[in-house]
Amino acid sequence: MKTILIIDDDLHLAATLALGLETHGYRALHAADAAAGWRLAHAHLPDLVLSDIDMPGKDGRRLLQEMRADPVLANRQFVLMTGKREVCSSRTAMDLGADDFLTKPFALTDVLHCVAARLQRAELSRRLDGPTISRIGSRLRSELPREFFTPLASILGLSELLQLELEKLTPAAVREDLRDINLSGHRLLRSIRNYLLLLELEGGSPATTAAPLDAAAVAEALTSGATIAAERHRRTSDLVLDLRPVGFPAKLSDLRTIAEELVDNAFGFSRPATPVHVRCWRDGFVLQLAVSDAGRGMTLLQLQRLNDAWQKPLPDSRTRGLGIGLVLVRYLARSLKGELRLESRDGEGTTSYVTLPIPPV
Repeated sequence: MKTILIIDDDLHLAATLALGLETHGYRALHAADAAAGWRLAHAHLPDLVLSDIDMPGKDGRRLLQEMRADPVLANRQFVLMTGKREVCSSRTAMDLGADDFLTKPFALTDVLHCVAARLQRAELSRRLDGPTISRIGSRLRSELPREFFTPLASILGLSELLQLELEKLTPAAVREDLRDINLSGHRLLRSIRNYLLLLELEGGSPATTAAPLDAAAVAEALTSGATIAAERHRRTSDLVLDLRPVGFPAKLSDLRTIAEELVDNAFGFSRPATPVHVRCWRDGFVLQLAVSDAGRGMTLLQLQRLNDAWQKPLPDSRTRGLGIGLVLVRYLARSLKGELRLESRDGEGTTSYVTLPIPPV
């Protein structure tokens, strides 16, 4: 018997869903908030999670992100539900890593169809996963970061949606889906390129000689990287630049990547319509770059765990959810004899500092 975990603070709706699912042969569990849902998920390992988005405390999007980062729960089928179309769409749900999306109000038949389709796909994946594929998959899951799989899930999910509902969609909706597929493809390409660069840096590849750059070139590289990240998040109006650099010997691509990944991380952990500040200045004999957001920040314990993870070998760091971006910035900074440092306050935001020593003339 398949187990379905319902996480929703609407007790009446949850009871109705549970009754309907049990009538059709499923075992249904219910939690009224994300914290209780997390505990039930670890205790019962459900085959599928039906979670509301808007709930007291932690919302469904945050719960989904944490489950995807948890090795025990990462592969559970996850369906997001909401009654507010402006809060989330099928595209944003898939970008978050959800397997499907339901808009309230919905009929029980919609839920049953969704659940059956998700479980059937999960079962098919398990059957195809023979011994050889299992060994390869286990190695890939341990070595490849989750940044590869989130855009891939979006590409597959949206292309499947187009196949199933093409006749029902307007030309504008089709163009929007195709645009999002294209964006996800570029996101995946970026992750692959960053990963390959990271492997080169980790392997101790000999560094190429960097030509001295003047202050204008440094500013251009930082501006370009920051703007690319802002455009990707559709938040160019939230980007605030205050760049007063000096000449520095480095590759333009390295400086561009450092700025892009730090700004991308800042946008990823802050809400739209809140600023992300990028500052660069000379401080004595070092070049300082600081990227600040007004996001949720980190507690001292979370910050300590992050710093501890950075002291471990790289594969171990990737499995701790650091992502490619920050690890890549750390390696690039070290290749330039510098360092990456984070400061954060819970509920107030995070500032990432890259300090690069200026070689004597």
